Amino acid sequence: MNRSEFFETIFKSTLLILLIITGFPGRSQNGVTALRCEYREDPLGIDVSQPRLSWQLTNARAATQTAYRIFVASDKKLLHAGKADIWDSQVQAGDAQMVYFDGNPLKPHTRYWWRVETQAGYKSFKSVPAWFETAKMQETDWVGQWITDNEGIEYDASPRFRKIFSAGSKIVSARCYISGLGYYQLYINGQCLNPHSLDPGFTDYSKRILYNTYDIGAALQKGENCIGIQLGNGWFNEQTPTVWNFHKAPWRNRPQVIAEVHIVYANGTREIIKTGADWLTATGPVRFDNIHAGTTYDATKEQRGWATAGFNAAGWQPSVVTAATAPLIEAQAMPSISVTELLRSKSVKKINDTCYVFDMGINFAGVPRLHISGEKGIRVTLRHAEMTDSSGRIDQRNINMHLRPRNPRDVIQMDVYYLKGEGKETFAPDFTYHGFRYIEMTSDKPIDISKVKMEALRMHSKVEKAGSFKSSNPLLNNIFDICSNSYLSNLFGIPTDCPTREKNGWMADGFMVQEAGMLSYNSGSIYAKWVKDMTDAQSADGDVPGIVPTSWNWNSEWAGPVWDAAIFIVPSLLYQYYGDVESIRNVYPTAQRYLKYLATIENEKGLLKDGLGDWLYYKAITPNDFMVSCYYYWDYILMARMAALLGKPEEGKQYAAKAEGLKARINQHYFDQQKITYANQTQLSYALPLYMDIVPSGHRQVLAKKLDEAIAANNYSLDFGFIGSLIVPEVLSRFGYTETVYKMVTKETLPSWGYWIKNYHATSLFETWDVGRNIGDASRNHPSMGAIAAWMYKALAGIQMDESAPAFKKIIIQPAFVKDLQFAEGYHESVYGTIRSAWKRTGNKVQLDIVIPAGCTASVLIPGQAPKEVGGGEHSFSFAE
Repeated sequence: MNRSEFFETIFKSTLLILLIITGFPGRSQNGVTALRCEYREDPLGIDVSQPRLSWQLTNARAATQTAYRIFVASDKKLLHAGKADIWDSQVQAGDAQMVYFDGNPLKPHTRYWWRVETQAGYKSFKSVPAWFETAKMQETDWVGQWITDNEGIEYDASPRFRKIFSAGSKIVSARCYISGLGYYQLYINGQCLNPHSLDPGFTDYSKRILYNTYDIGAALQKGENCIGIQLGNGWFNEQTPTVWNFHKAPWRNRPQVIAEVHIVYANGTREIIKTGADWLTATGPVRFDNIHAGTTYDATKEQRGWATAGFNAAGWQPSVVTAATAPLIEAQAMPSISVTELLRSKSVKKINDTCYVFDMGINFAGVPRLHISGEKGIRVTLRHAEMTDSSGRIDQRNINMHLRPRNPRDVIQMDVYYLKGEGKETFAPDFTYHGFRYIEMTSDKPIDISKVKMEALRMHSKVEKAGSFKSSNPLLNNIFDICSNSYLSNLFGIPTDCPTREKNGWMADGFMVQEAGMLSYNSGSIYAKWVKDMTDAQSADGDVPGIVPTSWNWNSEWAGPVWDAAIFIVPSLLYQYYGDVESIRNVYPTAQRYLKYLATIENEKGLLKDGLGDWLYYKAITPNDFMVSCYYYWDYILMARMAALLGKPEEGKQYAAKAEGLKARINQHYFDQQKITYANQTQLSYALPLYMDIVPSGHRQVLAKKLDEAIAANNYSLDFGFIGSLIVPEVLSRFGYTETVYKMVTKETLPSWGYWIKNYHATSLFETWDVGRNIGDASRNHPSMGAIAAWMYKALAGIQMDESAPAFKKIIIQPAFVKDLQFAEGYHESVYGTIRSAWKRTGNKVQLDIVIPAGCTASVLIPGQAPKEVGGGEHSFSFAE
């Protein structure tokens, strides 16, 4: 320790002692904001006993946080009075901005208020109060019963339920805790509180069920009230068979619901209305609903006011008490799947007087919304597709091959509406969603098209926007946009492969675009939930399926180690981007069992050979045995890091040692030291060992140069599939070949992203490069090639993470000033605040402007200049080329 470090240590120690004795002097209301509990602002309905509390610093004066103090109280007035009756962390030295609650045990159904004070030198800063509210803290907190009706799993019409109750005056608060399987709509006094949402999230319902919490105080009235619940099948009761056999899932049952309404009155009394046999049930206009085949709605069977107290419920039957299908029910911590945008049709083509085709202008995920007038009983059918044929009618050949119809109603993506004949009617199907650009409307009688208006409701998990990118190249911007569209079109409580024929959580499809997705959207909670799904999907021998959640009746284990690597990659990326250790903690035992399983299937080389590789490659086939062995090694590298983060150093050493052994065997069997090549010298064969740091140190630059030369020799055309679309651009830029990536990405010939846009007017990513080669492999809304969006953030805007400090606490700003671009810019909302990087070329001069969150540091790397270290705030740099 030198002299200046000695005096700095003495100063900080003295300051901390003074703070502990006196508290924080000179408090300012500015400087601390964005208080979050479990990554959410003012969350309603958490069930975590030690929630994570976090905050942001908002100006340069607060940037050098040296200490913090957290106050948690049971009442806002106590908090204002400085009485933290639940937890006072006391003054804690350090720059931590996310801390685990460590106070008195949290009670269920309770709101807690909290604030934080921080210290930066002699200055202190005080946040405004925030709150979080608990739901069920343990299983025994539930007093309601699961209920259903008397029908069986094959009965088409889904059930609805109602209960009348009386409420007193002066309600202080009212909450509804509810889980309806597969999906539900909640009504209070005739008002639907979650229209067109798909709650709760899809899980393995034999292992884990999610529930939601609603503030229903504003919907209640003094005197009689009515709660109504309409259920849908969702994934819980998959009636229409598909190749994945979810109709044989172990959880499959008739839709069922559990709910509780908790009311607190001004006089301190409490009342609970809970589901039980005294609730009434019937069926209504929802005659059929299926996640793949669509919804049938008969408006002639509507029951006006069925969810109001004055409704005549004659003919309704008592509910049937049933059992939970899973041992665990927990609060849904991720955003709901709901409507995010209204789209209007761009054009309509008349086929005949009973058939019209509407073009919505973009290929997306959601449902139609039809406004129509006509005679009572007219049957209107809406079918959805990504393509049209030469006659202008829809073409479903690329999405209909996996359905196993039982009857004429079982058609992929088809909704049916029966008019009630009472003037203008509106229909938007519930409990389903489709992937489409085109809607074909047919009717059993001629329809006056002037009385028809077609709209669509865009749907996905309602994640907050967290970043964007743009440049001077319109094609590059277009590629970024279609990446974003396909990402959202496949974010439905899990990351999916397509919104049409499958809607499955294929593991590699998910992790391939996780980083790109989290740079643009605050989607971490969805991946954290998916990690739990992975733990629920592990089989007794330790293997995991390629699809999660799985039906347990369709073997997807053949997907193999590249796909299974999600159990290591997904939680590792959550830690890198959010500092989330809990997902690592959750998956660690699962990962241990999985590695033990892999050890039992090693071949004579001590490596692996079976499983999918670079799925849907263009021409070059990178050997699967090489790829799965590389990912086997990568599993151990990530496992060693996870062990270290969980404070298991000895286990980490064992995993690291195993990784070194695997690296040696990979190099022994696949590395040609004379030619400096791997496997069969495909683009991905060059890139994958570099990405995973398998290459002996003396050969890395040479191998990277060979990769660059291979792409140049191929006229800068890519030649890889899913996995290569992530790995190859990342590796090239890491070794200084961003110009090569740029040339490859901006091509418009086959194979390329630009080819889709130029030749197919793509508004979404396709499943395969040559989309016309095999219609069966031609999903036109597949996110898997979307990792290129992350490359735009990292290489062109230059927003990169220093992995020594997760969640962008330390940032690297290193844009590649590509010659063909005049500007590039991007931003990302990290847990610490906004990171922005924008550069512009004027003549031979380049201006770089950046924004760094308060409390963070950044290393700015500009060609030909020494690295510059900066703190929070706005910074500008310029240089001549």
